[in-house]
Amino acid sequence: MEDIGLKVSLVVFGVGVLFLAVAGIMFRVRAIANRKPWDGGTLPLAAIGLIIFLIGVVLIYFNYEP
Repeated sequence: MEDIGLKVSLVVFGVGVLFLAVAGIMFRVRAIANRKPWDGGTLPLAAIGLIIFLIGVVLIYFNYEP
């Protein structure tokens, strides 16, 4: 049987990780370019990514059946 809830949970988790990764890359690029690293889109991406990541973790916890 297919468990659509777990698949959706994993997609949400992956999107959160992707947002956090983009925020980290943007932080490093802005630091190397000698700009303020937390300005621009870095902080909003990190905040949104963290929220989506935590939602994904909670959904995985509730949908996982060994």
